[in-house]
Amino acid sequence: MAVALSLASATTAAQEPAGYTSPFADTLPTRVFPLFAMMRTADGWGQALRDDSVLQTLTADRAARIPTGPCTPSPQCLADAWIWTDADIALVQARLRYLVENPKLGKALVARQMRPSGRFARYAALSDADLVAAAWAETAAAINRVIAVYAMGVAPRYPVIDATIFNMALPQMADILSAHGVATAAQAKGSDLFFDPAQRYAAGLLQMNERIDAGNFRPLLGGDNAETNRAINRMNWREKPYTALLVFGHGPEDAQSHTGVMGHIRLSIAADMFARGVAPFIIVSGGNVHPNRTPFNEAVEMKRLLITQYGVPADRILIEPHARHTTTNLRNCARLLLAAKFPTDRPALVVADHRTIQYISSDVLAQRNLAEMGVQPGRLTPGPDQFTLVFAPDPISFHVEAIDPLDP
Repeated sequence: MAVALSLASATTAAQEPAGYTSPFADTLPTRVFPLFAMMRTADGWGQALRDDSVLQTLTADRAARIPTGPCTPSPQCLADAWIWTDADIALVQARLRYLVENPKLGKALVARQMRPSGRFARYAALSDADLVAAAWAETAAAINRVIAVYAMGVAPRYPVIDATIFNMALPQMADILSAHGVATAAQAKGSDLFFDPAQRYAAGLLQMNERIDAGNFRPLLGGDNAETNRAINRMNWREKPYTALLVFGHGPEDAQSHTGVMGHIRLSIAADMFARGVAPFIIVSGGNVHPNRTPFNEAVEMKRLLITQYGVPADRILIEPHARHTTTNLRNCARLLLAAKFPTDRPALVVADHRTIQYISSDVLAQRNLAEMGVQPGRLTPGPDQFTLVFAPDPISFHVEAIDPLDP
């Protein structure tokens, strides 16, 4: 009973679109690879996947690829064995398309979970079979990306802050990857689905590399945000033209500094606007970003400063502690505005120094949004002054960009 209550509280305080509550806990693997959590919990899917003879054969074939001793070229061969090949991906796509043709299975996975979750919103216009096929291909690519970056040393998009913490050229890397592969293979269970071993391997790599950011501060609307979430639900929104002031972090490169210089400037502007009653809440956005592997979280530090230096009440501040770039500042704030049920009939205000406002409103950032996240997380228009932009969030922002496992 205690476990059931724990899971229930975790899901109800999770970051979900209106009308959807995920039937699984809000954890690192479920944030990065939500398709797998949905397949596990959708009625009938676990048994259907276990009973599929083609997937059974594929699972056995993939298990046989795992080296139990030395291989070449080392250490890449040790990680290569866990990669989803093009043939693997195509075979799974074909089986998933076949299973989705069953009306009960299609309804359980696609209609009840995938579509209302918003996590595959970019594919909303596709048929059920095409949506599942696209989501699977994207998830398999995400697994492969984690393996490439954190087991093979391939550079991520932002290598200064997101790369592997290991020197892949060191001889002991072969021992590390061998130990991880053998240990992961030994964790196989009779209840496993075809994707479980690869998911364990990828999640283990993130843990070994101390890149578990996506699993921190979960459930997001609980914990540090619980009181503010309750205040949002109690708010009388009459005569409130804006829902919230959105303030993005600017992490320092100095390891001893908690907040970057521009962050202080942005906070002073936002605190002044809050004091004048421009909006009743402030959302501070930023993760553990600069310098690399910093222990300081931008959102947490900004909230602390707003309380201690500007007297903003704690229950009027919502933290968004995962964003690592301006692109995901916008996307994650859009998710939070919608998940916390801020009114959708009025916008929020992005607040920053005047130069950052110019950048956020530029075509340069709009193109980055599409290139790095595949979505425009909302609509930006000029604000009432040089320090603001009007922002209306779009539900497409819930789409999970699993290729970025530190903040999908």
